[in-house]
Amino acid sequence: MDSSLERSVNECLTRTNWDQLCLLASSLRQGVPCRVLPELKNGLNHLVRLLSFDDGTTWIARVRLRASTQESALVLQSEVDTMTLIHQRTSIPIPTVYAYEVDTRNPTNAAFILMQFVPGNVATDSDGGYKVHQGQVPLYRRPSFYLAAAKIQVQMTSVRLPMIGMVIRDSNGDYTVGPFPHLGGPFRRATDFIEAWARHSRFPLSLDAVNRIPSADLRSRILTSIEAFPNQLASSAADLITHDDGPFPITHADFFHSNIIVDSDFNIQSVIDWEDACTMPWELVEQPTFLDTVPPELDAPWNYDEDGVPVDPDTRQTWDDRRQYEKTVAEMELETQGDNMLSLTLSNRRHQKLAYAMRVYTNPGKLLFYDKVI
Repeated sequence: MDSSLERSVNECLTRTNWDQLCLLASSLRQGVPCRVLPELKNGLNHLVRLLSFDDGTTWIARVRLRASTQESALVLQSEVDTMTLIHQRTSIPIPTVYAYEVDTRNPTNAAFILMQFVPGNVATDSDGGYKVHQGQVPLYRRPSFYLAAAKIQVQMTSVRLPMIGMVIRDSNGDYTVGPFPHLGGPFRRATDFIEAWARHSRFPLSLDAVNRIPSADLRSRILTSIEAFPNQLASSAADLITHDDGPFPITHADFFHSNIIVDSDFNIQSVIDWEDACTMPWELVEQPTFLDTVPPELDAPWNYDEDGVPVDPDTRQTWDDRRQYEKTVAEMELETQGDNMLSLTLSNRRHQKLAYAMRVYTNPGKLLFYDKVI
């Protein structure tokens, strides 16, 4: 843990009134006493601790590491509203939210969510964890796991709202769409969103990263593509978008197996971390990120043989897995008697290329041939 993150964790531990948090939790369970267990986990933005009740029940307390801001309050409220919407309209397994505060103006002096504890491990830590399978879903687990993930994604994208933005529940209990913190909106058309993204997006890496590329020609091509990508995207938005008008589907911002809790048999128990979930253009809906692979047009040509097949065997396997996942999604759509919007999107190579490029351009900032998107 770096020093700044460690400092934030320590400040959060000191600032939060854990006794008040336990009092609140107890009051929600007819006064059953509870205590905060000493173990803790943290990410970049949150601290997670367990609350243990005297009757054996366990809850999760997820506390924001740093002092709340107007932006963080909006994001937390939208996360809770999205989870509530998903609970109401689907059977996707997600934790139940018992209580929350979006800012620190409360007796706990923290922005937090109290939620259901779901037994199990995140899939990345199961079956021996990273040391055994290097962060990949074990091969023998993939058929059943991918089937369950496909069912979840079909349900998730069946929840749709009229505009693109953050999910908001109004005072009447109805769901609407609000603006993105740094992008504005909400957007009535997909092309409007693409153009706003192009205006606001910045490549996060410095030129030093590009300058480390040994080939001068390659360095120049990649640098030119990085610098030109936002403007090219804005000017080509109308040509890239097929479904300009809503309704638009709910997407999980990080549908990766580190955010999927499984049991000892790798059965999915819960999908977690709905922070930054939102409605998005259909053209930016992707396969789960555990099936990520660089579109070949954006990649270095030497990573493929003369037939365009990846040289790397793991990438070849991912291509096979992606094809099978597309078929599974199509089967799930037929089974649920819904439309085929998701399978059409996932099988559209142009749209998948666009979605991947826009995602990795801003985070983490991959060095790719972005001009090949257009």
